[in-house]
Amino acid sequence: MNKKLVYETLYLVWMGLLPLLASGFLGYYALANPSFFTTFSLLGSVVFWICAALIMGLALCPTTFFALFTGYVYGFSGLLPLILAYSAASAVGYFLAKKFGATALLSRVPSSFLANVRSSSFSWVFLARLSPIFPFAITNAIMAFVGVPFRAFITAGTLGMLPRTFLAVFTGISASSWALLFARPELVRWQDVISVLLLIVSAVGMYLLGRRSMR
Repeated sequence: MNKKLVYETLYLVWMGLLPLLASGFLGYYALANPSFFTTFSLLGSVVFWICAALIMGLALCPTTFFALFTGYVYGFSGLLPLILAYSAASAVGYFLAKKFGATALLSRVPSSFLANVRSSSFSWVFLARLSPIFPFAITNAIMAFVGVPFRAFITAGTLGMLPRTFLAVFTGISASSWALLFARPELVRWQDVISVLLLIVSAVGMYLLGRRSMR
């Protein structure tokens, strides 16, 4: 088997699985020490959000989990720095994937489809970010692999993340505790409905875009 293909595949697996492991540590620490994160000085807060961007950009924590954490700890006051951290994390993931490359994987994707993604990059990135099922880090890597322009990637990605981010932050605010949030998901059923709607919009949009490459 092509060694480069194996390395590229393992890279995507790392981007998908490692955040799940790291989020357990963050969640446990937030449960045990919630006040720790609200006592930072201005400099401490800046350092914290820079670290958050690096952690998410390097796929050390899922962005949705971090949004829940932000809502729980900071409320809506954490929304703006979270969005800025998301954008910075996107850039980290994008350039890391660019440096890594994925020639072996891309050779197995139809050239017409790749051309379609590049020509409609803004729409593809926006719809991928909108969908709740596309992992943040994997989307960063794939869009960089395909050759999506950085400006379109950042702009569309930030806009596409806004509904999911707001929803996750609001869910974190609504939970009186992490335990309640995860033990009684029936308390946030309306958020589930919105998530499904976002998924449908994303799926339909991608289907329509994908049809262009088949013509």
